[in-house]
Amino acid sequence: MSFIKKITSRKYPYVIAEIGINHNGDMELAREMIISAKDNGANCVKFQSFIADKYIAPYSIKANYQKKSLSHQKKSQREIIKSCEVSTDQLISLKKFASKVDIDFLSTPFEIESLKALIKCKLKALKISSCNLTNYPFLNYAAKSGLPILLSTGMGNISEVIEAVNIFKKTKSELILLQCTSNYPSKINNANLNVLKTYKTLFNLPVGFSDHTVNNTASIVATVFGAKVIEKHFTLSRNLEGIDQKASIEPNELRDLIRNIREAIDSIGSSMKSMSNEEENTSHALRRSIVASKDLSKYKIIKKNDLTLMRPGNGLDSSNLSLLVGKKLNKQKKKFDQLKLTDVN
Repeated sequence: MSFIKKITSRKYPYVIAEIGINHNGDMELAREMIISAKDNGANCVKFQSFIADKYIAPYSIKANYQKKSLSHQKKSQREIIKSCEVSTDQLISLKKFASKVDIDFLSTPFEIESLKALIKCKLKALKISSCNLTNYPFLNYAAKSGLPILLSTGMGNISEVIEAVNIFKKTKSELILLQCTSNYPSKINNANLNVLKTYKTLFNLPVGFSDHTVNNTASIVATVFGAKVIEKHFTLSRNLEGIDQKASIEPNELRDLIRNIREAIDSIGSSMKSMSNEEENTSHALRRSIVASKDLSKYKIIKKNDLTLMRPGNGLDSSNLSLLVGKKLNKQKKKFDQLKLTDVN
């Protein structure tokens, strides 16, 4: 079964713990994070692969969220990112470690050289960051790899998404589109999850959600809207240094997220309204049945005021009143006795 089919055939969303650069270049910390992600229910851990000097100019400005990191106030964007580089050898080691603890492993390449390295590493898929949505030479190279693609669409408009999707359709690449808002953290009112419906209708592709909000609400809604992948930044502690820590969830929150989205799937149920098994006892206890409102003698012609509706609900319901009124009783009924259709002629 292909990687994408493996994801889309699941009952519950495929959860990616985005470790990203939260390891701060510390491989021991990275391994601890892999173990924690596995222990708390994630299906996959994801890292980031880049050579900062290859894609960030020395004069590149910092995004607002990057400026908020007190420990990096005096560093440029390039210096911040460069401190978190993971070599190909380190990546291969982390991939092997993830395999040992039985959790899927992915990484996001940020420039061509890292993209080529990941292709050689024979990952199950490529996750492409929103920042490369309009990097068409990069997308074309990724499309020719033959690997399944998870494509985030943050910062994009619909025409840019269409352009990117068409690149992968030309090579018949397996593709999942992820709605994303590229701020860390992002505001929940900018999650724009209705876009998931648009993507499914417009492209006939499976969809997912790369969630940068601070709680689980948007991921739960995305799940109900049909998201097959939920990606969330992950850290052992938001008190660690790093520009992405504050937009990340901690281990107990990851566990809660997975429980929440699974409950969301379980809550959807069927489009047909019917009584559930657990309601049967409640129905008997709380609904009404037709009973005698007074003592009724044998052969009495039943009048409307001879009957009333009372709990329990394990007898005839009110839809049967017309079948009893005007009929002759063939047996005596005491007040509160339930009536049956066989009690009348």
